[in-house]
Amino acid sequence: MKVWRKSLVYRSKDKADWEKAQKLLRDAGVACFPYAGEEPPVPGCGAKIDPRKFMNPNPVPTTLYEIKVASEDREKAEAALAGQVLPVRSYGFGI
Repeated sequence: MKVWRKSLVYRSKDKADWEKAQKLLRDAGVACFPYAGEEPPVPGCGAKIDPRKFMNPNPVPTTLYEIKVASEDREKAEAALAGQVLPVRSYGFGI
């Protein structure tokens, strides 16, 4: 079954917590769509060079971990994740 409308139920920079959230959703019987991607750098002159990684021995983690579920399963997913993992953090994006 193709899911067209998805809702964001989890977003963080913690990979272990993201994996825990996926397991909780699978145990609750909710189909989830996990995504791990790089946070885009601030645009401008020299935007191809990310200042968080350039000549920095301890770079700031920039990978965002997200989980989306079908819009119909959003309430069930939020109930499964409530109090078990970090709360959703928007990081400047709309939820």
